[in-house]
Amino acid sequence: MTTKDNVATRRGDTRTRLIVAAEKLFGERGIHGVTLKEINAAAGQRNESALHYHFGSKRALVEAIMRHRVADVDLRRQEMLDELVKAGQEADLRALLRATFMPLLELLGSAEGVRFIRFMAEILHSSDFDLPTVALRSDFPGITRANALIVAALGDLAPEIAIQRQRFMVEMALSSLAIWTRHHDAAHEVAARDLFIANLFDSIVGFLTAPVSPETLDALKRMANTPRKRERK
Repeated sequence: MTTKDNVATRRGDTRTRLIVAAEKLFGERGIHGVTLKEINAAAGQRNESALHYHFGSKRALVEAIMRHRVADVDLRRQEMLDELVKAGQEADLRALLRATFMPLLELLGSAEGVRFIRFMAEILHSSDFDLPTVALRSDFPGITRANALIVAALGDLAPEIAIQRQRFMVEMALSSLAIWTRHHDAAHEVAARDLFIANLFDSIVGFLTAPVSPETLDALKRMANTPRKRERK
């Protein structure tokens, strides 16, 4: 291995250590409860500029953590969606939800996976990130495909209602998972975990397919007739 290769390897190891350390600390204490200095220390970096060198900012670090984990999860999601379509189940909402979320839920069998789910929940609750929108507009092919299939399965829902329910879906799934893992040993309480996941899917199917009430339709009409404020530049 050349000197250049050795340097590249060391840089890669440092970057990964920073990602893993930040993911753990963010999941435990929230995005704003952790300093860059603490992340450097947890990653074993004496050079306090290491994190800035590799990522530039805390936001870029958060995005790097998501990409580090989500890439593999999305590959698994694509495989499950392929199997679902092959079986002719693309209109089965529960099957779609399973293909969408099981690649993430499969991580519950490891401490590393639980840590990532808690991290995602912290991102969800951070005012600096709009995770549901990030997910719905993601450039990951598995997420994009799953979203399109879910919208199709929801039928004739008004776009505003469908999008809002999809946001509820992401928020409910991640928040519920993170809270559940703080009270259970997900890696070993297999029966309890299976019950929780099955009931979570039941609940999500329930609110995604709930009839739209006259009250909601009226609120939708009033919103459509209300002039929107200009976005601040």
